Amino acid sequence: MSLRPKRIAFESTMPSLHSQITQLFSPMQGDAAFMDPFQAVYDLCTAYPKPFDDALFESLSLFIAEYAREKRESIAGSLDTVSAYSREWTHFTHASRYLDSVCEYLNRITAKKRSTMPTQSRRRLNANGSLAFLIWKETVLMEIKSNAGNRLLNQIFDFVKRDRDGTPLVDNGVIINTVESFVQICEFVPQPLQFYIQEFEQPYIQSTREYYIAESNTLISTMTISEYMKCISKRISDEEERSCRFCNETSREKVIKECVSQCVTAHKERLYDAFAAMLRDENLGDCTLVYQLMLKIPGGILPMLQLFQKHMFDLGKDIVARLRPPAQKDPRDFIHGLIDLHGKWSAICEKTFSNNTAFGAALDKGFRQIVNESYEKAAQNFPELLSRFADSLLKKTLKSQWTEAELEDKIGKAVELHYVFQKFYSRMLGRRLLGNLSASDDLEMAMISGLKNVCGVEYTSKLQRMFTDITLSQDLNKRFSTSMQRQNVNLGVDFSILVLTAGSWPSMPGAIDYDVPEELLKSVTRFGDFYGNNHNGRKLSWMYHLCKADVKLTYLDKKYELNLSLHQLSVLLPFNQDTMLTLGSIVDRVKIKLADVRKIIKPLIDLEVLVATNTQLDDSTEISVNMKFSNKRTKLKVSAAAQNESTSTQESEVTRAAVDEDRKLYLQATIVRILKSRRVMGHNQLIQEVIQLSTSRFIPSIALIKKSVEQLIDKGYMERSKERPDQYVYVA
Repeated sequence: MSLRPKRIAFESTMPSLHSQITQLFSPMQGDAAFMDPFQAVYDLCTAYPKPFDDALFESLSLFIAEYAREKRESIAGSLDTVSAYSREWTHFTHASRYLDSVCEYLNRITAKKRSTMPTQSRRRLNANGSLAFLIWKETVLMEIKSNAGNRLLNQIFDFVKRDRDGTPLVDNGVIINTVESFVQICEFVPQPLQFYIQEFEQPYIQSTREYYIAESNTLISTMTISEYMKCISKRISDEEERSCRFCNETSREKVIKECVSQCVTAHKERLYDAFAAMLRDENLGDCTLVYQLMLKIPGGILPMLQLFQKHMFDLGKDIVARLRPPAQKDPRDFIHGLIDLHGKWSAICEKTFSNNTAFGAALDKGFRQIVNESYEKAAQNFPELLSRFADSLLKKTLKSQWTEAELEDKIGKAVELHYVFQKFYSRMLGRRLLGNLSASDDLEMAMISGLKNVCGVEYTSKLQRMFTDITLSQDLNKRFSTSMQRQNVNLGVDFSILVLTAGSWPSMPGAIDYDVPEELLKSVTRFGDFYGNNHNGRKLSWMYHLCKADVKLTYLDKKYELNLSLHQLSVLLPFNQDTMLTLGSIVDRVKIKLADVRKIIKPLIDLEVLVATNTQLDDSTEISVNMKFSNKRTKLKVSAAAQNESTSTQESEVTRAAVDEDRKLYLQATIVRILKSRRVMGHNQLIQEVIQLSTSRFIPSIALIKKSVEQLIDKGYMERSKERPDQYVYVA
């Protein structure tokens, strides 16, 4: 190949070059000599004295345009337009790309000229590959669209429709090649996909819309909802696979979105109605189908969450209606029913809704509604029942029924059910700790840890302090015992105490006026002096009504040991001197009111440790020791049923009052905190923010918020605006 410029006659050289190029575009003819067209193009572009690059470019353009017109007529005349187009386009692509290689030197020259020409003139000087594609677009594609009724696209859409119907008539490769030509034909322009979007994508999406509008309306009117969802799920899956075959990757999401819009979004109300029925019937397979379909819609699962939450509330209300009445005596069946319901639907959420956290939250909201309604409307509120249930689990007497792992599982589920029952729970925890009734300290701490995870550190700080007091009291007892031994003091009784922090332990009503028996006075006095010497500034308040004592009966052949309250011990001690006393004399000795003595002594009479001459128990009633007392057990716990019943009622009332008072103070603090940051605030906005900030703990009523506002105005923390009565102003 010679690189020297030559004198070239354009008219004599072009016929030979045309012949060689014709062979490139004519697959039936023989191959052109490899180097001949390259040499001819180079010689024409470097001819001496004047190069023929412009004339060569113009001649090639005319050749390609003429070739494209011939192929257009051939394609338009074929019945199978798509197959004919695909065949001609494939050959044209290969030939034009080879021509672009042949004219590489011409492309360099035109590229230099294009950079110095005005924008509107550059289109005439494209690289030959780009020029060939542009000519094909205008001469073939656009002409078929305008003059042949857009037969090419119509046949493509008809083939796609047949594929959707399950009866494809042509090879998929023909359609794929044709669609790809809409992208390839503009690959050399700045926006290569614009032509594809306008000429193929938009019409394709429109045909998809029309197809699925008709298809979905037909299917939903002739099928059950279950059958419809299964069919549509398959349709959407097939459409995803089809769009991967027939469309450019930029179109796939748009096509699927249109399919989902017509098949799911257009009929979502019917699907939501069916979902409510599926939940009632526990048709979990169909629930999964609805869930999977609604995930394809933005915000599609939100109405499902509301329906799911309402269903949980309805199921919970049914349990409340069935198991609530007997729960006042024994809450275990009631709480177990709610725990089992929560566990069952938690498992359903995990399996049916792919463990979607939104459904877990809806489940919890439904149960929160149940327990909040229970708290507001029932005399025996839910927090108290839940705390009593936890108390029954953690008591020693039930330890043999479950393993620690089973107990820990039940405790965890109980904590998940309700968030606000600390007042009742702390009271029952206190009784377990004071009476050494806990099944396991580890389980107690597991319960507190669960509450901490759900409600926060502040919620459980007092509960943890209660445990700390018990631990410190054990060390304090050891030090007191060591001190008495060093001083050679014999207390006469085995004596141990629990020193409790007043602010951490719940108040426990039931105290009565009481004088310590002489047998215990020395121990109480000595410990008071010991504690005062070791802790300056602290004052002990003795809670005698919570004290317990173990007493041995030594007057019988068989040894018995009684576990009773300190008050019951005080009633028994006078019988060490006299085996028979009147009730009036007992009252004088123990310095307790007659009505209280009756309650204290009755369990001892019922147990037959003491014998009364009559059941009225007045001042003259004679009480004597039963010398013939006998029982199968040697260790007996003396109950105080009547006292416990009245105390329990009183404690419940006190606890509810404390909860109400805490809520009032919490609302007042919240209102002050909001106004302090805002300074001025409208009434409605203040109400909304208070509710929003309080919802995590409880849902306050509007009336309670208004009452708190009035109380703060009376206290001088805030005032009404003088300009606008519906606004509040913070008072610094």
